[in-house]
Amino acid sequence: MNSVILMSTYNGDKYLCEQLDSLLVLEGHPDILIRDDGSSDNTLEIIKNYQLKHRNIKLIEGSNLGVVASFFDLMQQVDTGKYNYYAFCDQDDFWETDKISHAIKCIKDYKGAVMYCSTLNVVDASLQFQFRSPYPEKNLTLSNALVENVVTGCTCVLNAEAFRQIKSNLPATNRIVMHDWWFYLVMVSTGSIYFDRESRIKYRQHGDNVAGMKKTFSDIVQKFKKPKKSKYPPLLCQLHEYQRVCGGMLTKVDSNKLYMFIETLEKRKMFRFLSLIMNKKIYRQSLANNLSLVYSFLTNRI
Repeated sequence: MNSVILMSTYNGDKYLCEQLDSLLVLEGHPDILIRDDGSSDNTLEIIKNYQLKHRNIKLIEGSNLGVVASFFDLMQQVDTGKYNYYAFCDQDDFWETDKISHAIKCIKDYKGAVMYCSTLNVVDASLQFQFRSPYPEKNLTLSNALVENVVTGCTCVLNAEAFRQIKSNLPATNRIVMHDWWFYLVMVSTGSIYFDRESRIKYRQHGDNVAGMKKTFSDIVQKFKKPKKSKYPPLLCQLHEYQRVCGGMLTKVDSNKLYMFIETLEKRKMFRFLSLIMNKKIYRQSLANNLSLVYSFLTNRI
């Protein structure tokens, strides 16, 4: 099965060689399409040196769009008639040799659009194992996708139909939080999701991100003591964009749920918001994150 890896880079020279080396020994030898998002360090030089030795690496030198728009630009530029499977890649992780082949085995018998994703083996800057990210025990439905992203883009493998569905329903990139959250929203509307308890990726956490994946309740409390600043669009903005782009694909039940949730946020209907959570019309995967959702509403963070 033909597969391609879509990678976005930006000032990633510190760990890029390790990432590329791991991709070049993958089973099946997939093509690697890299879009550089306007790097000012040695990232481009590294990629071009790899290109001289490996014909399966292609490079797009782009302007600085940001990570979300960069990945969506890759989706627009890749040859969709050439591949059966599409994977997404960060610039600083390390992939096991069977990462893509294992994903394909998991989803190859599905009919229609399907997205594979998985947990993460979180490692430190030296690739030493730290912990396994949580497996989402609650159902992966719109009720969860509206308020929480459980999908990490670098674990995703899409079959051709799933790729087509997402590419046909791209949002305005300045109105959504992250590209992988958009994958999740589209796939709960139009396809299937296979979430693997196993992991074939060493997901590198470094610098200020070391504690970012593993959050205790006290971590969540500390987060809300900080000023209400975010580099991402508000959740309500993303919900409106989802309604605009994907509203026509939703079932009547899901369409009503989305409309009610948007209205609840817009009109600050506290009791309805609490009722939606109590009746599991919206939910996050953990109690701590559900409590943080309530707190976010009460403090006008969403």
